[in-house]
Amino acid sequence: MGPHSYDPGVSESDVLWTTEIPDGSVDFDFNEQEAVLHVRNVLVFDAFTVPNSLNTFHPLGKVNSVINSLRIEWRGTTARRTHRDCTDAFRGEFFEDVATIEVVATTPEGVARNCPGTAARHGFRFESDPAHTSVSHFAQIGRERNGVFF
Repeated sequence: MGPHSYDPGVSESDVLWTTEIPDGSVDFDFNEQEAVLHVRNVLVFDAFTVPNSLNTFHPLGKVNSVINSLRIEWRGTTARRTHRDCTDAFRGEFFEDVATIEVVATTPEGVARNCPGTAARHGFRFESDPAHTSVSHFAQIGRERNGVFF
């Protein structure tokens, strides 16, 4: 997304770019080998660049932003794989699919003014092309069991 990197940050346990989403945001149909992720108004940071996002000191700063809408769909299975590893107590079934994505993200106007070097970026809005224009090189969904759940 160019000079913007929208993500929820790095947790205290160093887990990257994950955040809780509302119940009902994911629909996964194992029999149909399809999934949909749809969220609205997810609070994130605009860290401006991926390296700045990964740096815990954020030398370029970071500002509160929002992913207004994100929808990803996985459909059209092209390959199916099953993996079972008793040594590591892991089992999984995975589907290579075609994915489409549509996203709108915003850095609200005025927010970035307090961060050095970011004044030109306030009020930025990113809106992707429509989902049907997506190009999918690799997409995978599935389910796995590991450890005590094996």
